[in-house]
Amino acid sequence: MKIILMHITSFMTKLLAKVKVLFREKSPLFFINLFFLLAVLSFFNLSCTKYPSEIGANLMPNNSLSMHLIQDTDFTVYSKLIDTTRTDHMPVSFLGSMKDPVFGLTNASFYSKIRPLSTGPRFGTNPQVDSLILQLSYVNVYGDTATPLRVHVYEMKDNISIDSIYYSNKKLAVYPTDYANEIFYPNKNNYYVIRLDSSRRDTVRGVLRLNLSHLSKALGEKLLTADTTILDSTALFMNYFKGLYVKVDPVNSGGALVSFDLNTSKTMLMLYYHNNSKDSLTYTYRMSQDMAKINRYQHDYSSASAAFKAQVINGDTALGVKQFYLQGLGGVKTIIRFPHIRDLNKLGKVGVNEAKLILPGVGKSPYFSAPPQLSLIKIENDSTNTVLPDSHEDPDYFGGMYNANDNSYSFRITRYIESLIKDSTAKNCALMLYINSGAIHPQRFVFNGPQAPGDSLAHKARLNILYTIVK
Repeated sequence: MKIILMHITSFMTKLLAKVKVLFREKSPLFFINLFFLLAVLSFFNLSCTKYPSEIGANLMPNNSLSMHLIQDTDFTVYSKLIDTTRTDHMPVSFLGSMKDPVFGLTNASFYSKIRPLSTGPRFGTNPQVDSLILQLSYVNVYGDTATPLRVHVYEMKDNISIDSIYYSNKKLAVYPTDYANEIFYPNKNNYYVIRLDSSRRDTVRGVLRLNLSHLSKALGEKLLTADTTILDSTALFMNYFKGLYVKVDPVNSGGALVSFDLNTSKTMLMLYYHNNSKDSLTYTYRMSQDMAKINRYQHDYSSASAAFKAQVINGDTALGVKQFYLQGLGGVKTIIRFPHIRDLNKLGKVGVNEAKLILPGVGKSPYFSAPPQLSLIKIENDSTNTVLPDSHEDPDYFGGMYNANDNSYSFRITRYIESLIKDSTAKNCALMLYINSGAIHPQRFVFNGPQAPGDSLAHKARLNILYTIVK
Protein backbone atom coordinates (compact mmCIF):
# COMPACT_ATOMS: atom_id res chain seq x y z
CA MET A 1 0.00 0.00 0.00
CA LYS A 2 2.86 2.34 0.90
CA ILE A 3 4.47 1.87 -2.52
CA ILE A 4 1.12 2.53 -4.24
CA LEU A 5 0.71 5.78 -2.30
CA MET A 6 4.24 6.80 -3.27
CA HIS A 7 3.44 6.30 -6.96
CA ILE A 8 0.16 8.27 -6.63
CA THR A 9 1.97 11.12 -4.90
CA SER A 10 4.63 11.21 -7.63
CA PHE A 11 1.93 11.21 -10.34
CA MET A 12 0.02 14.07 -8.66
CA THR A 13 3.19 16.13 -8.33
CA LYS A 14 3.96 15.80 -12.04
CA LEU A 15 0.34 16.58 -12.94
CA LEU A 16 0.32 19.70 -10.77
CA ALA A 17 3.54 20.90 -12.41
CA LYS A 18 1.95 20.44 -15.83
CA VAL A 19 -1.12 22.41 -14.79
CA LYS A 20 1.08 25.27 -13.60
CA VAL A 21 2.89 25.39 -16.96
CA LEU A 22 -0.39 25.38 -18.90
CA PHE A 23 -1.76 28.16 -16.68
CA ARG A 24 1.26 30.35 -17.40
CA GLU A 25 0.86 29.68 -21.12
CA LYS A 26 -2.93 30.36 -20.98
CA SER A 27 -3.43 27.08 -22.79
CA PRO A 28 -7.01 25.72 -23.37
CA LEU A 29 -5.72 22.44 -21.94
CA PHE A 30 -5.40 24.17 -18.57
CA PHE A 31 -9.06 23.67 -17.67
CA ILE A 32 -9.09 20.04 -18.83
CA ASN A 33 -6.00 19.21 -16.76
CA LEU A 34 -7.32 21.20 -13.79
CA PHE A 35 -10.57 19.21 -13.83
CA PHE A 36 -8.63 15.93 -14.02
CA LEU A 37 -6.36 17.00 -11.14
CA LEU A 38 -9.34 17.86 -8.93
CA ALA A 39 -10.92 14.49 -9.70
CA VAL A 40 -7.72 12.65 -8.74
CA LEU A 41 -7.42 14.68 -5.55
CA SER A 42 -11.00 13.85 -4.59
CA PHE A 43 -10.44 10.13 -5.17
CA PHE A 44 -7.14 10.20 -3.30
CA ASN A 45 -8.75 11.99 -0.35
CA LEU A 46 -11.57 9.44 -0.15
CA SER A 47 -9.14 6.54 -0.45
CA CYS A 48 -6.75 7.72 2.27
CA THR A 49 -9.06 8.78 5.09
CA LYS A 50 -8.53 5.58 7.07
CA TYR A 51 -5.78 5.38 9.65
CA PRO A 52 -2.96 2.93 8.87
CA SER A 53 -4.34 0.46 11.42
CA GLU A 54 -7.59 0.27 9.44
CA ILE A 55 -6.19 -0.15 5.95
CA GLY A 56 -7.45 -3.41 4.48
CA ALA A 57 -9.31 -4.31 7.67
CA ASN A 58 -12.51 -5.02 5.75
CA LEU A 59 -10.69 -7.72 3.80
CA MET A 60 -9.82 -9.68 6.92
CA PRO A 61 -12.21 -11.98 8.84
CA ASN A 62 -13.67 -10.23 11.90
CA ASN A 63 -11.48 -7.18 11.18
CA SER A 64 -8.52 -9.07 12.66
CA LEU A 65 -5.78 -6.91 11.09
CA SER A 66 -3.89 -4.52 13.37
CA MET A 67 -0.70 -2.51 12.78
CA HIS A 68 2.11 -1.96 15.26
CA LEU A 69 5.46 -0.21 15.35
CA ILE A 70 8.56 -1.46 17.13
CA GLN A 71 11.68 0.71 17.37
CA ASP A 72 14.25 -2.01 17.96
CA THR A 73 17.59 -1.03 19.50
CA ASP A 74 18.46 -4.53 20.69
CA PHE A 75 20.96 -5.45 18.00
CA THR A 76 24.73 -5.68 17.79
CA VAL A 77 26.97 -3.43 15.75
CA TYR A 78 30.71 -2.86 15.68
CA SER A 79 33.41 -1.53 13.37
CA LYS A 80 36.58 -3.20 12.11
CA LEU A 81 39.42 -2.50 9.71
CA ILE A 82 39.18 -3.23 6.00
CA ASP A 83 42.11 -5.45 5.06
CA THR A 84 42.74 -3.76 1.74
CA THR A 85 40.83 -2.48 -1.27
CA ARG A 86 41.39 -2.78 -5.00
CA THR A 87 42.83 0.40 -6.50
CA ASP A 88 43.71 -0.31 -10.12
CA HIS A 89 41.51 1.13 -12.91
CA MET A 90 40.28 3.91 -10.61
CA PRO A 91 38.71 7.03 -12.21
CA VAL A 92 40.77 9.29 -9.91
CA SER A 93 44.17 9.14 -8.25
CA PHE A 94 44.72 10.32 -4.67
CA LEU A 95 47.55 12.32 -3.18
CA GLY A 96 47.78 13.81 0.29
CA SER A 97 48.03 13.41 4.02
CA MET A 98 45.36 14.09 6.65
CA LYS A 99 45.39 13.81 10.44
CA ASP A 100 41.90 13.22 11.79
CA PRO A 101 41.09 13.68 15.50
CA VAL A 102 39.12 10.39 15.55
CA PHE A 103 40.66 8.25 12.81
CA GLY A 104 44.30 9.25 13.03
CA LEU A 105 46.58 9.67 10.01
CA THR A 106 45.82 8.77 6.39
CA ASN A 107 48.38 9.06 3.59
CA ALA A 108 47.59 8.65 -0.11
CA SER A 109 49.96 8.34 -3.04
CA PHE A 110 49.88 6.92 -6.56
CA TYR A 111 51.89 5.17 -9.27
CA SER A 112 51.25 5.79 -12.94
CA LYS A 113 52.59 4.69 -16.29
CA ILE A 114 53.32 7.42 -18.84
CA ARG A 115 53.66 7.28 -22.59
CA PRO A 116 54.59 9.68 -25.43
CA LEU A 117 51.83 11.58 -27.17
CA SER A 118 52.96 9.90 -30.39
CA THR A 119 55.54 7.35 -31.46
CA GLY A 120 58.76 8.26 -33.22
CA PRO A 121 59.54 11.74 -31.84
CA ARG A 122 62.86 13.27 -32.81
CA PHE A 123 64.42 15.97 -30.65
CA GLY A 124 67.04 17.29 -33.10
CA THR A 125 70.75 17.76 -32.76
CA ASN A 126 72.18 18.15 -29.27
CA PRO A 127 68.85 18.54 -27.39
CA GLN A 128 69.09 20.16 -23.95
CA VAL A 129 66.53 20.14 -21.13
CA ASP A 130 65.06 23.49 -20.14
CA SER A 131 62.48 22.09 -17.70
CA LEU A 132 60.26 19.08 -17.06
CA ILE A 133 56.80 19.88 -15.66
CA LEU A 134 54.26 17.42 -14.28
CA GLN A 135 50.76 18.88 -14.49
CA LEU A 136 47.89 17.17 -12.60
CA SER A 137 44.23 18.10 -13.05
CA TYR A 138 42.29 18.58 -9.78
CA VAL A 139 39.00 16.81 -9.15
CA ASN A 140 38.34 17.47 -5.47
CA VAL A 141 39.95 18.29 -2.14
CA TYR A 142 38.86 16.70 1.13
CA GLY A 143 40.29 18.46 4.15
CA ASP A 144 42.03 21.70 4.98
CA THR A 145 43.17 23.64 1.91
CA ALA A 146 45.28 25.94 4.12
CA THR A 147 47.64 23.16 5.22
CA PRO A 148 50.77 22.99 3.03
CA LEU A 149 51.76 19.60 1.65
CA ARG A 150 55.31 18.68 0.67
CA VAL A 151 55.29 16.55 -2.46
CA HIS A 152 57.94 14.18 -3.82
CA VAL A 153 58.14 12.54 -7.26
CA TYR A 154 60.27 9.47 -8.08
CA GLU A 155 60.89 7.39 -11.17
CA MET A 156 59.44 3.89 -10.84
CA LYS A 157 61.85 0.96 -10.80
CA ASP A 158 59.20 -1.78 -10.82
CA ASN A 159 56.79 -2.17 -13.69
CA ILE A 160 53.00 -2.38 -13.57
CA SER A 161 50.54 -3.76 -16.12
CA ILE A 162 47.12 -2.58 -17.25
CA ASP A 163 45.95 -6.22 -17.20
CA SER A 164 46.89 -6.90 -13.57
CA ILE A 165 44.97 -6.41 -10.31
CA TYR A 166 46.49 -4.26 -7.57
CA TYR A 167 45.42 -3.38 -4.04
CA SER A 168 45.81 -0.33 -1.82
CA ASN A 169 48.71 -1.79 0.18
CA LYS A 170 50.86 -2.40 -2.91
CA LYS A 171 54.37 -0.95 -2.61
CA LEU A 172 56.66 -0.75 -5.64
CA ALA A 173 60.37 -0.09 -5.86
CA VAL A 174 61.42 3.37 -7.06
CA TYR A 175 64.75 5.01 -7.82
CA PRO A 176 66.14 7.18 -4.99
CA THR A 177 66.26 10.54 -6.79
CA ASP A 178 63.51 12.94 -5.70
CA TYR A 179 62.61 15.20 -8.63
CA ALA A 180 60.16 17.49 -6.80
CA ASN A 181 60.46 18.19 -3.06
CA GLU A 182 58.04 21.10 -3.39
CA ILE A 183 55.41 22.58 -1.09
CA PHE A 184 51.92 23.21 -2.44
CA TYR A 185 48.56 24.21 -1.02
CA PRO A 186 45.80 21.81 -2.13
CA ASN A 187 43.38 24.29 -3.66
CA LYS A 188 41.86 23.60 -7.06
CA ASN A 189 41.12 27.32 -7.50
CA ASN A 190 44.83 28.12 -7.71
CA TYR A 191 46.17 29.16 -11.10
CA TYR A 192 49.51 29.38 -12.89
CA VAL A 193 50.79 31.83 -15.49
CA ILE A 194 52.93 29.93 -17.98
CA ARG A 195 55.11 31.11 -20.85
CA LEU A 196 54.16 29.81 -24.28
CA ASP A 197 57.09 31.52 -26.02
CA SER A 198 59.12 34.70 -25.74
CA SER A 199 56.05 36.91 -26.29
CA ARG A 200 52.99 34.88 -25.20
CA ARG A 201 51.64 33.89 -21.78
CA ASP A 202 48.72 31.73 -20.72
CA THR A 203 46.82 31.14 -17.47
CA VAL A 204 46.11 27.58 -16.36
CA ARG A 205 43.53 26.89 -13.63
CA GLY A 206 42.43 23.80 -11.74
CA VAL A 207 45.80 22.06 -11.94
CA LEU A 208 48.85 21.38 -9.83
CA ARG A 209 52.17 21.98 -11.65
CA LEU A 210 55.35 20.38 -10.30
CA ASN A 211 58.83 21.19 -11.59
CA LEU A 212 60.71 17.89 -12.00
CA SER A 213 63.93 19.52 -13.16
CA HIS A 214 64.81 22.16 -10.56
CA LEU A 215 66.68 19.63 -8.39
CA SER A 216 68.00 17.38 -11.14
CA LYS A 217 67.59 17.31 -14.90
CA ALA A 218 68.41 13.62 -15.07
CA LEU A 219 64.84 12.49 -15.81
CA GLY A 220 64.42 15.04 -18.59
CA GLU A 221 67.74 13.99 -20.06
CA LYS A 222 66.68 10.35 -19.95
CA LEU A 223 63.63 11.23 -22.04
CA LEU A 224 65.62 13.35 -24.52
CA THR A 225 68.42 10.86 -25.04
CA ALA A 226 66.35 7.69 -25.52
CA ASP A 227 67.42 5.59 -28.49
CA THR A 228 65.31 5.92 -31.63
CA THR A 229 64.32 2.25 -31.42
CA ILE A 230 62.76 3.03 -28.01
CA LEU A 231 61.07 6.19 -29.28
CA ASP A 232 59.57 4.27 -32.20
CA SER A 233 57.88 1.68 -29.95
CA THR A 234 55.37 2.48 -27.18
CA ALA A 235 56.01 -0.89 -25.52
CA LEU A 236 59.78 -0.40 -25.49
CA PHE A 237 59.41 3.15 -24.21
CA MET A 238 57.18 2.12 -21.28
CA ASN A 239 59.71 -0.51 -20.30
CA TYR A 240 62.50 2.06 -20.61
CA PHE A 241 60.60 4.65 -18.54
CA LYS A 242 58.29 2.70 -16.21
CA GLY A 243 56.42 5.70 -14.82
CA LEU A 244 56.24 8.02 -11.81
CA TYR A 245 55.46 7.64 -8.12
CA VAL A 246 53.96 10.73 -6.44
CA LYS A 247 53.69 11.06 -2.65
CA VAL A 248 53.64 13.67 0.13
CA ASP A 249 55.14 13.84 3.61
CA PRO A 250 52.82 12.92 6.50
CA VAL A 251 51.31 15.99 8.17
CA ASN A 252 51.44 16.68 11.91
CA SER A 253 47.95 18.20 11.95
CA GLY A 254 45.17 19.12 9.53
CA GLY A 255 46.05 18.23 5.97
CA ALA A 256 44.00 17.15 2.98
CA LEU A 257 43.44 14.28 0.57
CA VAL A 258 43.36 15.41 -3.05
CA SER A 259 41.90 13.55 -6.02
CA PHE A 260 43.31 14.11 -9.50
CA ASP A 261 42.06 13.03 -12.91
CA LEU A 262 45.00 11.46 -14.73
CA ASN A 263 42.89 10.52 -17.76
CA THR A 264 42.14 14.05 -18.91
CA SER A 265 44.20 15.99 -21.44
CA LYS A 266 44.87 18.60 -18.74
CA THR A 267 47.09 16.05 -16.98
CA MET A 268 50.43 15.68 -18.72
CA LEU A 269 54.19 15.55 -18.41
CA MET A 270 55.68 18.40 -20.47
CA LEU A 271 59.28 18.40 -21.59
CA TYR A 272 60.60 21.88 -22.48
CA TYR A 273 63.88 21.81 -24.40
CA HIS A 274 66.02 23.37 -27.11
CA ASN A 275 68.50 22.05 -29.67
CA ASN A 276 71.12 23.50 -31.96
CA SER A 277 68.45 24.71 -34.37
CA LYS A 278 65.54 25.95 -32.24
CA ASP A 279 64.62 27.28 -28.81
CA SER A 280 61.37 26.93 -26.79
CA LEU A 281 60.51 23.45 -27.99
CA THR A 282 57.97 21.23 -26.17
CA TYR A 283 57.04 17.58 -26.16
CA THR A 284 54.13 16.07 -24.21
CA TYR A 285 53.62 12.72 -22.44
CA ARG A 286 50.22 11.45 -21.24
CA MET A 287 48.77 9.34 -18.42
CA SER A 288 45.77 8.18 -20.44
CA GLN A 289 42.93 5.83 -19.51
CA ASP A 290 44.64 2.80 -21.03
CA MET A 291 47.73 3.34 -18.86
CA ALA A 292 48.14 1.33 -15.64
CA LYS A 293 47.75 3.30 -12.39
CA ILE A 294 47.62 2.30 -8.72
CA ASN A 295 46.45 4.22 -5.66
CA ARG A 296 48.31 3.45 -2.44
CA TYR A 297 46.61 4.14 0.91
CA GLN A 298 48.29 3.99 4.32
CA HIS A 299 46.37 4.35 7.59
CA ASP A 300 48.22 5.01 10.84
CA TYR A 301 45.77 4.72 13.75
CA SER A 302 48.32 5.32 16.52
CA SER A 303 47.00 8.88 16.98
CA ALA A 304 43.31 7.91 16.70
CA SER A 305 40.90 8.54 19.58
CA ALA A 306 40.95 6.13 22.53
CA ALA A 307 37.36 4.97 21.88
CA PHE A 308 38.16 4.27 18.23
CA LYS A 309 41.28 2.27 19.04
CA ALA A 310 39.52 0.27 21.74
CA GLN A 311 36.82 -0.90 19.33
CA VAL A 312 38.43 -0.97 15.90
CA ILE A 313 42.05 -1.78 16.70
CA ASN A 314 41.79 -3.76 19.94
CA GLY A 315 38.55 -5.51 19.00
CA ASP A 316 36.23 -4.50 21.85
CA THR A 317 33.10 -5.09 19.76
CA ALA A 318 30.75 -4.34 22.69
CA LEU A 319 31.60 -0.64 22.31
CA GLY A 320 29.78 -0.49 18.97
CA VAL A 321 26.39 -0.18 20.65
CA LYS A 322 27.52 3.25 21.88
CA GLN A 323 29.33 4.47 18.77
CA PHE A 324 30.63 3.01 15.52
CA TYR A 325 32.57 4.15 12.46
CA LEU A 326 33.09 4.10 8.69
CA GLN A 327 36.09 5.33 6.69
CA GLY A 328 36.87 5.40 2.99
CA LEU A 329 40.12 4.67 1.14
CA GLY A 330 40.27 1.13 2.49
CA GLY A 331 39.82 2.22 6.10
CA VAL A 332 36.91 0.96 8.23
CA LYS A 333 33.69 -1.03 7.74
CA THR A 334 30.88 -2.00 10.15
CA ILE A 335 29.18 -5.31 10.97
CA ILE A 336 25.49 -5.41 12.03
CA ARG A 337 23.53 -8.38 13.44
CA PHE A 338 19.88 -8.80 14.50
CA PRO A 339 20.13 -11.85 16.79
CA HIS A 340 16.66 -11.43 18.36
CA ILE A 341 14.62 -10.61 15.26
CA ARG A 342 12.71 -13.92 15.33
CA ASP A 343 11.32 -13.08 18.77
CA LEU A 344 8.57 -11.22 16.89
CA ASN A 345 7.03 -14.63 16.15
CA LYS A 346 6.11 -14.89 19.83
CA LEU A 347 3.49 -12.21 19.18
CA GLY A 348 1.60 -14.36 16.69
CA LYS A 349 1.44 -14.49 12.90
CA VAL A 350 3.47 -11.47 11.87
CA GLY A 351 3.60 -9.69 8.52
CA VAL A 352 6.24 -6.99 8.05
CA ASN A 353 4.91 -3.89 6.32
CA GLU A 354 8.19 -2.00 6.53
CA ALA A 355 11.57 -2.49 8.19
CA LYS A 356 13.78 0.58 8.11
CA LEU A 357 17.29 0.69 9.52
CA ILE A 358 18.06 4.26 10.65
CA LEU A 359 21.66 5.26 11.36
CA PRO A 360 22.13 8.76 12.85
CA GLY A 361 25.50 10.46 12.96
CA VAL A 362 27.21 11.89 16.02
CA GLY A 363 26.76 15.66 16.30
CA LYS A 364 25.04 18.07 13.96
CA SER A 365 27.48 18.08 11.04
CA PRO A 366 30.15 15.71 9.69
CA TYR A 367 33.88 16.29 9.73
CA PHE A 368 34.37 18.26 6.48
CA SER A 369 31.83 16.32 4.36
CA ALA A 370 29.89 13.08 4.77
CA PRO A 371 30.19 10.05 2.48
CA PRO A 372 27.58 10.60 -0.27
CA GLN A 373 26.29 7.02 -0.19
CA LEU A 374 26.65 3.86 1.89
CA SER A 375 26.20 0.22 0.90
CA LEU A 376 24.65 -2.60 2.93
CA ILE A 377 25.15 -6.25 1.98
CA LYS A 378 24.79 -9.68 3.54
CA ILE A 379 27.75 -11.82 4.67
CA GLU A 380 27.14 -15.53 4.15
CA ASN A 381 28.65 -18.13 6.46
CA ASP A 382 31.40 -18.87 3.94
CA SER A 383 32.40 -15.18 4.02
CA THR A 384 31.03 -14.50 0.55
CA ASN A 385 28.96 -11.35 0.12
CA THR A 386 25.48 -11.21 -1.40
CA VAL A 387 23.10 -8.34 -2.02
CA LEU A 388 19.97 -7.92 0.07
CA PRO A 389 16.65 -8.65 -1.70
CA ASP A 390 15.49 -5.09 -0.99
CA SER A 391 18.41 -3.65 -2.99
CA HIS A 392 16.71 -4.78 -6.21
CA GLU A 393 14.05 -2.12 -5.62
CA ASP A 394 14.41 1.49 -6.74
CA PRO A 395 17.52 3.09 -5.15
CA ASP A 396 15.32 5.76 -3.57
CA TYR A 397 13.38 2.97 -1.87
CA PHE A 398 16.35 0.95 -0.62
CA GLY A 399 18.21 4.02 0.60
CA GLY A 400 21.82 4.56 1.65
CA MET A 401 22.06 8.21 0.60
CA TYR A 402 23.21 10.84 3.08
CA ASN A 403 20.41 12.90 4.64
CA ALA A 404 21.86 16.31 5.46
CA ASN A 405 18.69 17.43 7.26
CA ASP A 406 19.31 15.15 10.23
CA ASN A 407 22.86 13.91 9.54
CA SER A 408 21.82 10.30 9.03
CA TYR A 409 21.51 7.36 6.64
CA SER A 410 18.70 4.83 6.34
CA PHE A 411 17.95 1.56 4.53
CA ARG A 412 14.66 -0.24 3.90
CA ILE A 413 15.33 -3.93 4.50
CA THR A 414 11.71 -5.11 4.66
CA ARG A 415 12.07 -8.22 2.52
CA TYR A 416 15.19 -9.34 4.34
CA ILE A 417 13.67 -8.96 7.82
CA GLU A 418 10.42 -10.60 6.76
CA SER A 419 12.34 -13.57 5.32
CA LEU A 420 14.07 -14.10 8.67
CA ILE A 421 10.79 -13.98 10.58
CA LYS A 422 8.82 -16.26 8.26
CA ASP A 423 11.52 -18.83 7.48
CA SER A 424 13.12 -20.37 10.57
CA THR A 425 15.64 -22.17 8.36
CA ALA A 426 16.93 -18.97 6.73
CA LYS A 427 20.41 -18.00 7.85
CA ASN A 428 20.41 -14.96 10.11
CA CYS A 429 23.57 -13.59 8.52
CA ALA A 430 25.54 -10.54 9.55
CA LEU A 431 25.24 -7.42 7.41
CA MET A 432 28.21 -5.34 6.31
CA LEU A 433 27.96 -1.56 6.08
CA TYR A 434 30.60 0.35 4.14
CA ILE A 435 31.12 3.47 2.06
CA ASN A 436 29.91 2.96 -1.49
CA SER A 437 32.91 3.10 -3.88
CA GLY A 438 35.09 3.61 -0.83
CA ALA A 439 38.28 3.16 -2.84
CA ILE A 440 37.71 6.65 -4.29
CA HIS A 441 35.87 8.33 -1.41
CA PRO A 442 38.11 9.63 1.42
CA GLN A 443 35.26 10.66 3.75
CA ARG A 444 34.67 9.17 7.19
CA PHE A 445 31.65 9.07 9.49
CA VAL A 446 30.91 8.49 13.18
CA PHE A 447 27.53 6.99 14.14
CA ASN A 448 25.53 6.86 17.34
CA GLY A 449 24.98 3.24 18.30
CA PRO A 450 21.64 1.67 19.33
CA GLN A 451 22.49 2.30 22.98
CA ALA A 452 24.09 5.73 22.59
CA PRO A 453 23.84 7.98 25.67
CA GLY A 454 20.64 10.00 26.03
CA ASP A 455 16.93 9.30 26.10
CA SER A 456 15.97 10.40 22.58
CA LEU A 457 15.45 7.54 20.13
CA ALA A 458 15.91 10.04 17.30
CA HIS A 459 19.63 10.09 18.06
CA LYS A 460 20.11 6.32 18.29
CA ALA A 461 20.67 3.69 15.61
CA ARG A 462 17.45 1.66 15.39
CA LEU A 463 15.43 -0.73 13.30
CA ASN A 464 11.88 0.58 12.87
CA ILE A 465 9.54 -2.34 12.13
CA LEU A 466 5.96 -1.65 11.11
CA TYR A 467 4.10 -4.95 11.27
CA THR A 468 0.65 -6.52 11.37
CA ILE A 469 -0.66 -9.46 13.42
CA VAL A 470 -3.45 -11.66 12.11
CA LYS A 471 -5.27 -13.30 15.02
